Amino acid sequence: MSAPDPVMDAAARRSYAPLVPSRFIDRDKLAAVAAKNCRAYAEAKPFPHIVLDNLFPPDLLDAVIADLPQDDRNWTQYDNPNERKRVFSDVNAFGPAAETFAHALNSLAVINFLEQLTGVADLIPDPYLHAAGYMKVEPGGFLNLHKDFTLHKHLPLERRINMLVYLNRDWKPEWGGQLELHSNDELTDSRHIEVQVEPVFNRTVIFSTPNALHGHRRPVACPPHRARLLFSCFYFTVPPLLGYRALAQKVEFPGGHNFSRSLIKLANRLLPPIVFDVLGRKR
Repeated sequence: MSAPDPVMDAAARRSYAPLVPSRFIDRDKLAAVAAKNCRAYAEAKPFPHIVLDNLFPPDLLDAVIADLPQDDRNWTQYDNPNERKRVFSDVNAFGPAAETFAHALNSLAVINFLEQLTGVADLIPDPYLHAAGYMKVEPGGFLNLHKDFTLHKHLPLERRINMLVYLNRDWKPEWGGQLELHSNDELTDSRHIEVQVEPVFNRTVIFSTPNALHGHRRPVACPPHRARLLFSCFYFTVPPLLGYRALAQKVEFPGGHNFSRSLIKLANRLLPPIVFDVLGRKR
């Protein structure tokens, strides 16, 4: 009896093919969307944001929804005067499609898209999905207006971009759950700006933080077997650190002497960090 062929046959490859992060991402499409909308993003009120529809393959998003547990297993419940919702952040417990989608949104292709769209450089995704992941708001649930945390719980990073992907097929406006984006003046001020976004299937909302006042105050009123569902992920940057450029040095290999390397080391020790910052900007 011959040993089984270690190479996966064509049918098996086709069955697994959709479950790779790149299948969720159309790089050319994302690049075109970013180029077309970067100015609108920057000029949006009440703070930089964009609402985009149909960024992702709908059949794969349906697979993501089917992967999520229908019971309370793996969902963390938040029930207090400011919020009533459930969050599922454990990537190891996601089903295949749900896990793949999470990895896709942390991929370089999406990072490049967000940097071009938002103008925020050097974005870093969050492998912890801290306070992020799949979010489910059942009938009666809500989220009061709030500004998000600024620093990551586990990493020395500053939060800069929120990305929300809604997963609600056939969602009706009368069910509530509309995302609210607010300016930072009093709600009763005549100059106050409010934007509402319907949480419909395959709609993506991207906005800049910190100081972005948002929430969905209207309690969800969908049927008992439904819930307001989305995937949420955040992107960070390294906060400026005085003197960090002075620590820079090139790769060193043992043996020999490199004059330019010695000169760089000396410059790192003698020159103030602001000189490196200025030279870096000019370069």
